[in-house]
Amino acid sequence: MPDKELIARLMKENEEFRVLREEHLEFERQIEALKKRKPRGDSTHFEIETIKKKKLKGKDKMEVILTKYR
Repeated sequence: MPDKELIARLMKENEEFRVLREEHLEFERQIEALKKRKPRGDSTHFEIETIKKKKLKGKDKMEVILTKYR
């Protein structure tokens, strides 16, 4: 089963995966909004890096779930 199909299935069937995926997409939106902020100071850069770390942690958890279903 291709990953896109598996992700769609897990979004419907696995609550933990759905929450992680929604958080991941929200983190992407937050990062994009912060990147557009002018001027971008050190605090904005730190905030972007913090969100990226949270996003990566969630992505790792999603990958574990995906691996179980492959």
